[in-house]
Amino acid sequence: MKKLKLKEEEDLLNIPNFINIISKVLTEITKSNSNISFISNDPFSIKTIPSFTLTYYVERIKKYTYLENSTLTITLIYCDRICQQSKLILYPNNIHRIFLTSSLLAIKYNEDVFYKNDFYAKVGGIALELLNYLEFCALKFLDFNLFIDEELFKNYVGFLKNYDYKS
Repeated sequence: MKKLKLKEEEDLLNIPNFINIISKVLTEITKSNSNISFISNDPFSIKTIPSFTLTYYVERIKKYTYLENSTLTITLIYCDRICQQSKLILYPNNIHRIFLTSSLLAIKYNEDVFYKNDFYAKVGGIALELLNYLEFCALKFLDFNLFIDEELFKNYVGFLKNYDYKS
């Protein structure tokens, strides 16, 4: 698999506080969905919403995994794809696990070097067995297809750049 190296990736480096934009986008989505009745029969949902913010969680994952902005963009794409393919709705009860799992897949797809899953489980605050299961579920939802079309990547970069401009 070839790492995405595009002009758009360079553009991502010029967006200040990129991690905050990703957090803001996901937080706004989960807040807008919080008035929809919550059904917790998916593998990503938990009964109790974590006491820490999504921004804290995203920053923690970025800090310890050294995610590049292009990988964060791919993480967002995978979050969307998982939800579309599985008919999941992002809620405060599932966003942390969906983000962690999407990050793991994005890292394995886009980064040159990555750690074993036990490292990511510790960073994400869940058991290794659970992370392995979530990774398998996500891959099934994605039909084991992690390919990111260049045009789709460009569209997400454009969205994030415009989002930053509007914020």
